[in-house]
Formats: sequence, structure tokens, C-alpha cells
Amino acid sequence: MLSRLAPQDEQGFLLIELLAACVLIAVVVGAFAGIFTMIEQRDNTLQGQSVLATQARPMLDTMAGELESAMCNGTTQPVTTANGTQLVFTTPDRQQPYHLQQISYTLSGGVLTRQVAISTNTGGPPWTMGTAVTTNTVPSVTNTVVFDFRKQPPAGDTLGQSDPSLDLDPSGTAVSTANLPNIREVTMLLTVVPFATNGKGSLTTQASATLRTPTCN
Repeated sequence: MLSRLAPQDEQGFLLIELLAACVLIAVVVGAFAGIFTMIEQRDNTLQGQSVLATQARPMLDTMAGELESAMCNGTTQPVTTANGTQLVFTTPDRQQPYHLQQISYTLSGGVLTRQVAISTNTGGPPWTMGTAVTTNTVPSVTNTVVFDFRKQPPAGDTLGQSDPSLDLDPSGTAVSTANLPNIREVTMLLTVVPFATNGKGSLTTQASATLRTPTCN
């Protein structure tokens, strides 16, 4: 009888071991799954940031270059619309003889859009502008104010551009028509968040441009 009971005891012991091993495996697999999920989320964040960086940074650099060469449209000042979410101005292209471009940057629904209308004639005013077309967009923009406009500091101003009295659009309000010719510095700020990261991994990029003193005639 003892020889018959021994195998039963041994079988019962092996079953307990098997259950314990299953529990241990489940714990280990769960831990690795959590690690893999974290790595995947981080990769998605970095990839999303990389994609947005290749859109946002070039957009701001292009904008800064265009603003620094802004010119009048005949007797009209270079900047015609300026507020926290929209900037419209005129600047020449790089062709010879040159065309005049009317360029618009607009933030709407979390997307910054660049539109360009190019003159159908060259060399000088009066300019006849063509149809505006969208050339670039930056999605996933989370900040509500993109543009800030400041005027030239007066002689002897020790604060320089940090002087709050130089701000022409406090809190993103529209620059008045009377102050549009006084814009000397434009600061552009973009904070973007990849959609795939559920609001995590924001990326902020900034640029500024100094406008030449316009002479319109």
C-alpha cells in the first residue's frame, strides 16, 4: 500500500510546482509587457517630436528670413495684418526681375498655415497679385498666441526690447493700423504636441526677426 501512495504524493507536489511556475511566468511576462509599452510610448513621443521639429523649425526660419526682407507694396506698409494668430506682409521673391509676394501666416484650429500670393508682374509697382495658395502647414500647435510685435526702443531706453511699453500687441491683441509701420521686431513661438503621445512630449521652438525701416512711396 505504501508503494501505491508514493506516486500520488509525488504527483500532488508536481502540480503545486506547476501552478507556482505559471504564476511566476505571468508576473515576469506582465513586467516585461509594461517595460515594452513604456519604451514604445517613448519611441512614439520622440518620433512625433522629430517629425514636428522638421516642420516647425523650418517654418519659423523661413518666416524670419521673409520678414527681414519685407518691403512696401507701393505706398502700403509691408505689414498689413498683425495679431497673435495672424501675420500678413509683403516681401520680394528671389527671381530677377523679382515678383512681390503677399505672405500670410495664420493659426487656426491648432494648425499654422502659410499662404503665398505672387504678383503676376515684375520689377515694381503697381503690383497685380495672383491667387493665394497654401504652401506649408504645422499641425498640433497648442499655444494660442504665436506672434508678438514690438517697436523700436527710443534713444536712451536702457531696457531695450524687454521694455513692456514697446509691446504693440499685449496678450495677442491686434496691432492698430497706426502702429503697423512702427513694427520693428517680430517674435514667433510654437509649442507643438504629437497627436500619438496623448498630450505628452511637447516641443517649443522660437525665432525672431528685425524688420528694416520701410520707405514707401
